[in-house]
Amino acid sequence: MKTRSGTRVRAATTILIATAVAGLSTYILQAVVLRALGADEYLRFSVMWSVLYLIVGALAGLQQEVARASHPSGPGGDSGGGRLAWFALAGVVVVFVLVAATGALWGPVAVPSDTTPTVLMIAIGSAAYVGVSVLSGSMYGLQRWGVIATMIALDAGLRLVGVAVALVLAPTILAFAVAVVLPFPLSFVLVWLWVRGSVRGRISIDVAPRQLTWNAARTIVGAAATAVMVSGFPFLLGITSAGQTAAAAAVIAVVTLTRAPLVIPVMAMQSFLVVHFRDLGARAGRFLTLTVLAVLAVAGVGALLAALFGRAVLDFFDPGLPITSAAIAGIVFSAGLTAALCVSGSATLARNLHGIFTTGWVIAALTVIGGLLLPLDPAPKSIIALVLGPLLGLITHVVGLRTSRS
Repeated sequence: MKTRSGTRVRAATTILIATAVAGLSTYILQAVVLRALGADEYLRFSVMWSVLYLIVGALAGLQQEVARASHPSGPGGDSGGGRLAWFALAGVVVVFVLVAATGALWGPVAVPSDTTPTVLMIAIGSAAYVGVSVLSGSMYGLQRWGVIATMIALDAGLRLVGVAVALVLAPTILAFAVAVVLPFPLSFVLVWLWVRGSVRGRISIDVAPRQLTWNAARTIVGAAATAVMVSGFPFLLGITSAGQTAAAAAVIAVVTLTRAPLVIPVMAMQSFLVVHFRDLGARAGRFLTLTVLAVLAVAGVGALLAALFGRAVLDFFDPGLPITSAAIAGIVFSAGLTAALCVSGSATLARNLHGIFTTGWVIAALTVIGGLLLPLDPAPKSIIALVLGPLLGLITHVVGLRTSRS
């Protein structure tokens, strides 16, 4: 047991280091873009980024379900790898068609300039991420931690380089879209060429294809709600704060810069947590309680530091952004609640409570949307939305877990 626990600790550390590298890359990317562009252009970039990662965030549900369903098997095991390949191929086609076909509805609103080519790039990136999700999910199930860490760091590193090149050569929304999208197919191809020889015939899937599809569909709905609260937040705030560009940009900047170290690592660990909760059995409840308390404690310390130094840090990037230190602290603490909700969601998936998982996230997302519709300034309504939404979702997950154990 000690050996297994030690292996899991090392695995978590490896993934966290890779996620920290990815988070730092995203932090640098956002900071550079914010400093290089004015409030109006940064808001447009944030909305484009938000739309892409709203879709990608929903598709991350594929990774979580594939991670839960995948298990190691010896050479010549069942045809799990073949079933996953067909599952991924079907998903690539469906997602590309859906995103491209619906682009005429949301494209002009989200990306008013270069709409058609930008929508096409978003469709390509979304479809490519299906392959990334299935491949990385199977690696979680096989417990190939080094492969997962490499994939996380490689994707973020390629994106940072791409955006840097776009800033120098062609700082346009379309160029940024290309730079942000290309790492998805590139990282998938590079990692698959690396691991294909060692994983063929060694994957076992614990559900039939139809059940896998149904489970994945429900997980995607929950992950879509996650994406609404995280990646989709700039888009939602932008369309609910007409005429308040500077105030909305300030909130988006704080949300983006503070979620990189608080929410993104926990989101990146969700598939690991699903596998870990699945293997803990009766000890999962205690682990959930301790982990949630630890996340909230870190958020509390972060909020205190934000109240003291947040305004000075934000002034370094743009001293004209109108937001108070208290509002910055509230947004930082809300990030901890979202991270705690990611942990409780992983616990519900590990127990096959896909319905509870989806319900908790949908309640949280609808609450966030409702909060943003309040007739208030961007900062106060954002704090209300980002605190109340995750809190209600967390309560739903905990109650569902307790009821299932009863």
